Amino acid sequence: MSASTGSTQPNSPTTFYQHALALVHRYPDVPLPRDGEPYPDADRRRNRVWSADRSDDQGARTSRLIDEFFSAPTEHRDIARLYREVVDYDIGIALWPSIAAAIRRADPGQARELGRHLARTSTDQNPTVLGMALLAVVGTEDDISLIQTIGLLSDTFGLLASQALTRLPDATANLIWLADRTAGWGRVYAVCAICELADPAADWWLLRRACDGHHLNGEFAYNVACAAPVHDAIAAPDADEALIDHTGNLLSTLAWCDGMGGTLWEYVHSEQALAHYLSRISALPPNLVRYQSVWALACFLDGRPNVPPPNWATLEPLHTGYWSLLATPTWHSVLTAASDNERSREWATRTLGELRRRQAGGQ
Repeated sequence: MSASTGSTQPNSPTTFYQHALALVHRYPDVPLPRDGEPYPDADRRRNRVWSADRSDDQGARTSRLIDEFFSAPTEHRDIARLYREVVDYDIGIALWPSIAAAIRRADPGQARELGRHLARTSTDQNPTVLGMALLAVVGTEDDISLIQTIGLLSDTFGLLASQALTRLPDATANLIWLADRTAGWGRVYAVCAICELADPAADWWLLRRACDGHHLNGEFAYNVACAAPVHDAIAAPDADEALIDHTGNLLSTLAWCDGMGGTLWEYVHSEQALAHYLSRISALPPNLVRYQSVWALACFLDGRPNVPPPNWATLEPLHTGYWSLLATPTWHSVLTAASDNERSREWATRTLGELRRRQAGGQ
């Protein structure tokens, strides 16, 4: 930055941006292994002697540093000092209102210049976070690629990247790009942001791609069910296999995600969606993933794992339909053939044992 003094570069030559770019070239179009960790500063963070007070209560410390930096005359702004101070505490990975307000008090062009500089050149996590926070407030269309690239280091930077992309042009498409290439918490942040946009252009993706089978899908499954016309789409006679399978994944996640997000109990179209899903999935050949979805929904209709069964007018035929499908020879054979991996075999063995106990009890 020409307007500030000092260098932000420690001895390590690898910036977070360079780190992310290298991983993108190695793993194009898929989530990065371990969300891109270890980061370039992993050894330094592990060995760092931290200050006695590492807290940043709701962004108070960061907002103070932003105000101090931009209140100084341009020629006296010391970016190296800012860098050293930010490194010394636990900066949050979210855009706290206090931080956003401090950024808005600064000149937008100068804040944008600082954000770009930190995001592109920082070799430590905290200054990179600060750069992303600045771009989340004052970034422009020119910053989208930079934001997306660092956002792929998604466990740490996915939330700020999603917050930044939400306010920039082509938000839906850019967030879907990020969601398709993230997993875990990074995917949670991106999918929740897509749902909040309430853009019909996202429906195709939300109906077929949002859930990827990770247990953290429970954090956003209800958001997807409310944002996309799931109950109408699964009712359509021409529903494609991708939509049917994703609906099974989504509904089965809603069956067990109590404590994470909304569940089938809160989803107002649950009864309708379960009926149409049963009709559609019954016409498809079984596989283990489909069996697991149907099993989770059958258990929900049993009142498991920890709630009574729903008080629906169609409960009895739905209950019978789901358990009958699982008992058909072609579907039952999926369990005996399960051998993809040890985890699948263990699940199939447990499920077979429960089915035998269920049959012995006359259920």
